[in-house]
Amino acid sequence: MTSEPGVRFGIANGLLVLVLIGSWAARFDATGTAWASVIAAGLLGIGLSRAMTAGLAIIAWAWFTGFVENRYGQLTFAGDDVRRLLLFTVATLILSVLARRLRLVITEYPRG
Repeated sequence: MTSEPGVRFGIANGLLVLVLIGSWAARFDATGTAWASVIAAGLLGIGLSRAMTAGLAIIAWAWFTGFVENRYGQLTFAGDDVRRLLLFTVATLILSVLARRLRLVITEYPRG
């Protein structure tokens, strides 16, 4: 069942929430929480399509903006929020592509 992209996407979303809770428990500041969210979204997107990975980045941004930058889940679209959305999406996609390639190199490297 976990081979289905939709199931993996749902699991990835749940893990993103856990990353945010863990960042709060570790007392990360906003910058640390943003990095943790982007890194988690990028790594969780390895087995997903680029469109689903971009969706995961947007969801990570929404959780971050709603609960770290603002309060009570309130999303805003001020200049900084839109720039952050672009950065979350681009950084997540780049990280995911690089992680996929690294995974391919590691799995295809002949073991001696």
